[in-house]
Amino acid sequence: MIKTTTGPGRPRRKDPDEVRQALIAAARDQFAQGSFKGVSVREIARAAGVNQAMVNYYFGDKRGLYEAMLQETIGPLIRTLEEAEARGEVARLEDLIPRHAATLAANPWLPNLIIREVLYGESEFRNLFIEKFASRVAAALRRAIDGGRDKGELRDDLDPRFGTLILFSLTIYPFVARPVVERAMGIPIDDAFAGRWSEQILQLLAPPKPPPEDEDP
Repeated sequence: MIKTTTGPGRPRRKDPDEVRQALIAAARDQFAQGSFKGVSVREIARAAGVNQAMVNYYFGDKRGLYEAMLQETIGPLIRTLEEAEARGEVARLEDLIPRHAATLAANPWLPNLIIREVLYGESEFRNLFIEKFASRVAAALRRAIDGGRDKGELRDDLDPRFGTLILFSLTIYPFVARPVVERAMGIPIDDAFAGRWSEQILQLLAPPKPPPEDEDP
């Protein structure tokens, strides 16, 4: 419930930060079930318990709220990349892949939204997602692959372009195909899945281990 503030003789006033967060949470719930066109501002505002004018006040319009919802979800991953690069470092795959997988695991609605709105939806949202989110993550992954190869942490024959595609594909697929993964393969996508799956992905890209040296007779 959104808290309200009041003073002597003043009408009750809702906390701005809580109103904003309530709208983002309501948008997440509504867009998880319906398309951008199919979900109305009125429905989002009703679910948030506020007047629909608050959407325009805080976000400009429904598109602004949609972008803020994605930023709230994917933003922490992107900030991790940018903070590492601000220190003159290249983010490592050991940090990126688990965080990427954890983001998807914590937001099971996100992969389906990407498929519905980005892959099969209108180009407006496809361009928004690619330019503001996917392209930034892809660029950081490629730099991480280059850095890992230079340090001998990854296969030296790994093409960074295809390596980026492999990482994107492997990371997101279990969450898109969750019913198949759980029922046909018997792999539960539980709280521990993101960490275990990240380890498997990194092992696939690791350089082969040298053969054991023969012991002297």
